[in-house]
Amino acid sequence: MDLSLGDPQMNGLLLTAPLLTLWSLLGAAQLTIISQPSIAIVGDDVLLSLHGLQEGSYVSITWFRGIGFLRSILSYDTETEKVAIGSEFTKREYLQSTGSLIIKGVEVTDSENYTILVNTRVNGLIWATEGFQVYVKPSKPNITMESLDSIIEFKSMVKLMCISNDVDVSIRWFLNNTELPSSPRLSLSSDNKTVIFHNITRRDSGYYHCEAWNPVGFQSSDDFNLIVYYGPDKVMIMPDTDSIWGSTIGVEINSSLTFKCQFESNPVPTCAWYLNESNLGISECNYYIPRASMNNEGNFKCTVKNPLTRKSSSAFGTVKVAEQVTKPRVLANTTSIVEEGSVNFTCDTPDAGIEVQWLLDNQTIPLSDRLVLSQGNRTLTIAQAHREDAGQYQCATWNLISRNISDPVSLTVNYGPDPINIIPEYGSIRVNSIEIKLGSTLALLCSAPSQPAAHYHWSLNSTNPLEQDGSLLTIEGMTWDHQGTCMCLAWNNLTQVIRSATVTIRVVDSTLSAGVIAGIVVGVLAAVVLSTGLAYFLVIRKRAVGICGNRCLRIQETKKHICTG
Repeated sequence: MDLSLGDPQMNGLLLTAPLLTLWSLLGAAQLTIISQPSIAIVGDDVLLSLHGLQEGSYVSITWFRGIGFLRSILSYDTETEKVAIGSEFTKREYLQSTGSLIIKGVEVTDSENYTILVNTRVNGLIWATEGFQVYVKPSKPNITMESLDSIIEFKSMVKLMCISNDVDVSIRWFLNNTELPSSPRLSLSSDNKTVIFHNITRRDSGYYHCEAWNPVGFQSSDDFNLIVYYGPDKVMIMPDTDSIWGSTIGVEINSSLTFKCQFESNPVPTCAWYLNESNLGISECNYYIPRASMNNEGNFKCTVKNPLTRKSSSAFGTVKVAEQVTKPRVLANTTSIVEEGSVNFTCDTPDAGIEVQWLLDNQTIPLSDRLVLSQGNRTLTIAQAHREDAGQYQCATWNLISRNISDPVSLTVNYGPDPINIIPEYGSIRVNSIEIKLGSTLALLCSAPSQPAAHYHWSLNSTNPLEQDGSLLTIEGMTWDHQGTCMCLAWNNLTQVIRSATVTIRVVDSTLSAGVIAGIVVGVLAAVVLSTGLAYFLVIRKRAVGICGNRCLRIQETKKHICTG
């Protein structure tokens, strides 16, 4: 039940409701005050809630402003059930039956501590103190700028001020709704109400607002648009075509072309166009050529001027008028050469003022000491050709507006045979000797890289001589007579290169003793040595006659000839 005061003009202040008459429990162990709320806005009601005091445990209570017992507000005596007002009573204070105090419609001046003094029945006088703060909700601030002149990049110092009628408020600044970042070019006053821009730049342009805030709220100013004038800079001439090489712009004859003079500037500057230093009388920042001719070739210049910053800047570009390139042809003095030979390619085209590029199998040819370009890249000479130079050759021609490529010309590089490899038919490792079981089948493969493919001939020098053509040697039913040295010849009719390799064949029989096998091997090898020496003499003599005389190689007595040229 609340204890409140009526009209102070009526015979003093009387309680509007009686206190509870029954106080059952004795004094509290601890007396505290809780302010609800502890931070209030002007006009709010604040309850100073009393805790730790039980009904019937005290004789009287008195509320005071501040710390101490001099500035009384209200007091209540339980025996007389009377409420007395003090010097600090403002007609907005009300006692509750619990002894708590309500202050209606608080004002800023109510911000301070409040003390309660209790005369208890058991412990005598006890007291407690608590306070609260009252704030005025901030009013809307306003931004003003000290300078009235145009703000020029790198030249002006700008001061923005946040004007607020409130006291005890904090100020925060925002740029484009983001809190203003710190910068060595910015300085703030001690109360943050003034921000100063030193050596201002275009990045400082934007919408600024400031906030005035305190513990009960904040208010934002309207946006202030800060405009910084700058430029012109980063001036470029941009054509509506992709035919650009550096600062040179290509345009097809009789076609249209539009130039755009791009820049960074505030405000927008004026433009002037020049061709070969002659003013074209164009003040627009776009320049249009409706039908390009040779008269439009030359050096263009776009000059821009900013009336506020009083700066000017220019960009340059060269215009070339050209026709579509025709399809070139590749001419070769030969399309088939022997390795280490040479070949010349020519890119045949009637076009002038073009660039030429050579391709091998659709890839740009990397130049080396063996590859030489001449006559504006139109002639490609390959000296000491390697086999990897074989492939499809093309030349590509282009100018500023178009590109064309020739049909491919195939170059064959003949070589070999390279050194021979002799391997078992179903093997992969080169062998110099091989053991084969008696009665089994021998199959050897002779191979050598060659272009065109090599011809092969096998000869077995043993007590049972054998001749076979082809890369695969097959001997069925191996006997002791097949032991010996087997030679493979490989030759290329076009390159006139002959290669040879040998393999030693040993026939073994697991049913014989080691001594018997050794005797057989010794006897056979003796016969092989004799026959090999004789065969070597005959072959060397016949090869010398064949190669050096009739350009032909005669093999054994079969009257077969291997033509090498």
